[in-house]
Amino acid sequence: MSRSEGNRATERSGAETLGENQEQILLERARLGIVLIMAGIAVVFVGAYFLHPDQRPYINLVQGINFVVGAVALRVLHDSTRRAFNFAIGYGVYVVTIVAAGTAGVLAGDATTPLIIFVGLSVITATLLPWSPWWQALSVLVITATAIWMVSTVITTPHLYWVQNVGSIAPTLVATVFISAALQRQRAVVEHAERDRCSREASLRTANARLEQEIQEHQRTEEALRFAMRELDHRVKNTLATVQSVADQTLRGAKSVSDFREAFAGRIQALARIHIALAGRRWEGLRVSDLIELVVGPYRHDRESVSIDCDETFVSSELVRVLGMTLHELATNAAKHGALSTKAGRVTISSSTAANGASRLHIRWSERDGPPVSTPTYRGFGMTLIEEALAYEVNGRVALQFQGGGVRCEIEVPVPLTSA
Repeated sequence: MSRSEGNRATERSGAETLGENQEQILLERARLGIVLIMAGIAVVFVGAYFLHPDQRPYINLVQGINFVVGAVALRVLHDSTRRAFNFAIGYGVYVVTIVAAGTAGVLAGDATTPLIIFVGLSVITATLLPWSPWWQALSVLVITATAIWMVSTVITTPHLYWVQNVGSIAPTLVATVFISAALQRQRAVVEHAERDRCSREASLRTANARLEQEIQEHQRTEEALRFAMRELDHRVKNTLATVQSVADQTLRGAKSVSDFREAFAGRIQALARIHIALAGRRWEGLRVSDLIELVVGPYRHDRESVSIDCDETFVSSELVRVLGMTLHELATNAAKHGALSTKAGRVTISSSTAANGASRLHIRWSERDGPPVSTPTYRGFGMTLIEEALAYEVNGRVALQFQGGGVRCEIEVPVPLTSA
């Protein structure tokens, strides 16, 4: 999500929150207004009962109806999300209260007290309810019409006496409309400020979350770099130890400087090729076929010289190094003394994986059509590496045979395998 989209989403969220707050305020204030109306009715009703227990039954009936309407409204006003329904119920109770007050004034022959009540209701609605000035103006019209009807009914003479009574409260009623408009503008300013505050808070939360994510990513990167440095240090040390060991062993078995140079260069080049291939696979390992092609492939005279028939077994990086060096020695011996020393010679390499309690990799090396071979009387470093390195380092097994038609070698190593 882009930053602008995030800001728009934040603004929408803030607007929705403010809308929910306004709906909740409308519900709470409507219920409060109804409670106040019911409390006033109850006070008047109880006072009338004790002062005039046998009088004004119709007034008590009107007030009782008004009280029941308020009680029913409180019963149904509970869900703030139903704004239109809550508005209609609250406004209905308000109109019923105005009409009930006017009717009580007519029945009591008293026009003054209801007018005071009308003014109070108008002021309360203008300041208490978060509605528009147009609704306040409509409520003023309802009050004015009820007041005209009440005064003209109670006081029939002199003619148009209601103009004086209604006119006395008209400025206050009109003022409530302007009060409602001013409060609406004030609420709009407050809502705008609240929306800005919510937007800023949401932006800060988003920025904090993004900063925390970046810090975590930075920490992961640092940890990965530290791990890579430790791994690199470990591999460099292992490689240097291997090179030193190869140099020492090659030097011991060399008959001359030129022999040492040739053997040592070949082994170092084989190690280099193996390391480059492992680095390309992020040190996860290599397929057996890829390893054999990497080590033995450079000794081909043509495509027929070396035949590779291997499965897709994936060998871990720990096994690749020692197995690759063993195959390199076999290939070097074949190139010097065996089947690969002539163009007619052939080498066949195959592999398979078997599970006899534990998974083991079997590699078969077979030479043919080369010069006759015999068991060597001198066992140099290369021969020692072939026969002993796998057994020493990975608990493998090597069976090397020098037959008249060529060298045969059976290699068996345990393979904790990884998927390719």
